[in-house]
Amino acid sequence: MEEDTTKIGAAILVGGLIGAALALLFAPQSGRETRKDITRAARRGKDATVDLIEDAIDEVNGLVKDLKKTAGDILDQGVSLSADTKKEIAAALEQGQKAIEKQRHKLTEALGL
Repeated sequence: MEEDTTKIGAAILVGGLIGAALALLFAPQSGRETRKDITRAARRGKDATVDLIEDAIDEVNGLVKDLKKTAGDILDQGVSLSADTKKEIAAALEQGQKAIEKQRHKLTEALGL
């Protein structure tokens, strides 16, 4: 959606510049005045383009910041899940060891050792 807004803004800017250039070329005034008007229009177009580019850069920087935060959150969740998983595996191993020890004790008693 933001990309569409940027495209529309750029199209309006280009259309405005073309319209201004045509109006200046067909205006009934001296060459010196026309050149001044063209220079002013070019300056305004340049300023508008710079503003548009700066806005786009700000949007990209904001997006990158949001992505970094999201990636950090996902990494934190992964670390947390990993720690929880380690605890569960350790508990399962401990239960397994107890069960093996219990069975070994039973087998030892059954064999009379």
